[in-house]
Order: sequence, then C-alpha cells, then structure tokens
Amino acid sequence: MVFNSLDFLAFILPVLLLYWLLFKRTSTLQNVFLLTASLFFYAWADWRFLALLIASILVNYYLGIKIHNEEDEKKRSLFLYIGSIFNIGLLLYFKYVNFFYEGFYEILNIFGLESGNTSFQILLPLGISFFTFQTLGYLMDVYNDEIEPTRNLLDFSLFVAFFPKILSGPIERAANLIPQLEEKRVLEYHAFVDGLRQILWGLFAKIVIAENCAAIANPIFANYEQQPGSTLLLGIFFYAIQLYADFSGYSNMAIGVSKLFGIQLMRNFSTPFFSTNIGDFWRNWHISLTTWMMDYVFTPLSFMLRRHHKKGLMISIITTFVFVGFWHGANWTFVLYGLLHGIYFIPLVYSGKMNTSQVVAKGKLLPSLKEVFRMLSLFILIMFTDVFFRADTIVDAFSYLGKTFSGSMLQRPTGIVNSLVFITFALIGLYMFVEWIHRERKHDFEISSYNVYLRWGSYILLFILILFFGRSSETFIYFQF
Repeated sequence: MVFNSLDFLAFILPVLLLYWLLFKRTSTLQNVFLLTASLFFYAWADWRFLALLIASILVNYYLGIKIHNEEDEKKRSLFLYIGSIFNIGLLLYFKYVNFFYEGFYEILNIFGLESGNTSFQILLPLGISFFTFQTLGYLMDVYNDEIEPTRNLLDFSLFVAFFPKILSGPIERAANLIPQLEEKRVLEYHAFVDGLRQILWGLFAKIVIAENCAAIANPIFANYEQQPGSTLLLGIFFYAIQLYADFSGYSNMAIGVSKLFGIQLMRNFSTPFFSTNIGDFWRNWHISLTTWMMDYVFTPLSFMLRRHHKKGLMISIITTFVFVGFWHGANWTFVLYGLLHGIYFIPLVYSGKMNTSQVVAKGKLLPSLKEVFRMLSLFILIMFTDVFFRADTIVDAFSYLGKTFSGSMLQRPTGIVNSLVFITFALIGLYMFVEWIHRERKHDFEISSYNVYLRWGSYILLFILILFFGRSSETFIYFQF
C-alpha cells in the first residue's frame, strides 16, 4: 500500500474522517485508533511480520523501563546490551545472514574446502532497518538519561508503528515524537493544508520526476555493455536524480500525511544537491539516518579516538560511513559506497571545516560563480558514486564506470535521444528551480506566504504535470532497505 496508490487513497480517507470526527476527544482515543490503523497498514504490506513488529514493541518498551528504573550501573548496562543484541540481532538475521553465510562459503571455496548451496531463503520484513534503529536509539537515549521512558504502552507502540513512517522513515527520535503523542491533537487548518501541499510535492517528485528518470536509466543500466559512454553518462545522471526524487518524494509524503493527523515528523531532506561540500550534503541528505549515525556511532568513536586528533576523527568518520553504506543493504557495493563517502570527508577534516555549514546564496536569488562550481563539482562526485549504489556487484559498477570513461563518451548518445529525454530534462529543471527558491523554507513546497492566485496556479500546474507526465510504480527504492 504505497502512498501513490489507489489502495492508500481508499485507506487514508476513511481513517482521516474517523480520526477527526469520532476519535478526537482525547489523546488516548486518537492513539488507539491510529495504532489500529497503523497495524492494519503494516499487515496489509506484509501480514507475516506483524507479530515481529509487535514483539519488537513489547521487548523495547519493557527494556526502556528496566534501564531507567535500575540504579545499579552494571545492570543498566546489561539491559542496554540485551536490547542492543535483540535489535541488532533482528537486523543481522533478516537482512545480513545471507551476506555473511555466502561470504563464508566463498572463502571455503577459495581453498577448495566446500561447495554447494550458499544461501538461505529469508524474507526481509518491510521497514526493519527503520523501526529497529528507532527503538535502538530510544534505548540508548534512556540509558544516557536524555529522555525518560514512556510508561504508556499505547504511546510507545504508536511511536514505533505510526504508519506514515513505518516502512521507510524518517527514523524518528523519541524526544520529538512521543511528547506529541501524549497530547491531544487539534485540527489546525494551516497545518492540514500544508500537509496536503507537501503530499502533492512528494507525489510530483515520485511519479513525475523519479519514474520518468527510471524509465530512462533502467534500460541503460540493464544493457550497459551495448551502450556508448555518452549514453552511460546520461544513465548515471538520470539515476542520481531518480534516487533523490524517489526517497525525497516518499519522505515529503510521509511528513505531509502525518501533518494531516496533527503530528510533525522530522525533516529528512533539505535540498542536498545545493550543497557545496560533502559535510553539508550529508547534513541535508537522509537527515534522520545521518543524525542517528552521528549520535550513536560517530560521537562515541570520536570520543574513544580523541587522543589521535585528526587521524582519529578521520577514522571515526570513515567507519561511520561504512556503517551508513552497510545499513542500506547486504552487498559489498553498499559498503564501498559508504567507504567512498567517508573518504570524501578527508579534505574537510584536514582543513578544519568539518562543522562549518551554510545555506548557499543565503538571502539571494542567484549563487556566485564559486558556489556554482562547488555545487556542480560535488553533484558530479555524488552522481558517479551512486553507480555503486545502483549496481548489483562491485565488478558491474567498475565495468560500467570504465565503459563510461572510454572514447565512446564523446560519441552521440544512442538509443535514448527521444522526446522522453528532453521532456524529463525540462521537468527536472522545474523541479530543481522550485527546490532552489524554497531552500531556506521549512520544506520544498512551502508556499503559504504566496498570494492566492500564485498558490492555486502552482497546485493546478502540478496536477496537470502529474496527469500528463506521471508514471505508475509499484514501490519506492528505499522499501528494499
């Protein structure tokens, strides 16, 4: 039941009506109804793992209270270790056991010691990377006395299972979400309308931008051996835009849907393609994952290695981004993807500019030439690194890049120079223009201050573009993670 489907429309409309008409009197009624809707939503996606989600909720709820109540530091640590083993164990089993198992057999085969079946048939529960990180972060926050655990099982259950974010995030923090669930929500016109705007923009990003880019990029990647380098270069460009528009579109829709229920989720993207260095890029790309990794992986590591100064900082960053890559999937391509992004931080570390961040051309319509050069250089670097994110194997990735940087890069692209390519370029131009002019606002389509004619003109334009250029899709890229 993806956001851009008729099934979801048939689900969300009655849920919204019942929520605001029959269950609005108290926060308890609101939460009971939202939790019921959320569990139904997850069961619709894959009912086989509903029991796993409920078990995760119950175990983490209990451990959070035990960590907080226990005065003995050793026992507090023990409960945290149990929670960490439980949550990480779920991920390792469902997501990574085949990766390690196949790797073990490959090593044995190298020495001629073993051969045969090298994989298990293990289904991946939807959203497991997101809800396990959320519950693990909750336990660590309780352990570090940053929050008190909620003793209301209903509130905690909804914190974990809330349907707009359960499948692909954002990875919410308890300090942001749980206090909202403890209070009665009141229907606010401006917040509700702003949620609809964000849903509309996310829908445009997904089915117009991402899906048209996919229609161009997928055939190129599928048959890259027969394509000239110039065509492969276009494939890389369109995939980079597809990846961003797909997940950014999902996140905007998730945040927008949540606003319809009076709940504000954290922002997950903040125009990252307008960054001028890799640090700013990751502060603005998949923000919920980046901040989680910074808080729970990078900060402890950098503290442990602080005596090594910049070398320790560099090791901490590279290690953190290897984890970022591996979080995305059980494949060496993701590990290398994360490793490369960690390496890109080295110049920032040695220049002492790790923590500098700024909005490009703040308060101005146009950037300087220096800013344009830095944005384009970073985008090109990210774009080529995305090949490792897209490829099935590292060999395929290097083969694709090797063929791209061949003499055929200067040839005329073949097979894809058609109206779809030119139309998609124009749509991307419009998409990036809107994101550029809203880069200092709360989200990419925050147009509440515009006059009524400009607002409605924008809505009508997006509806027309969705109607004429939208493409259907079954899922989002990040559903596989």
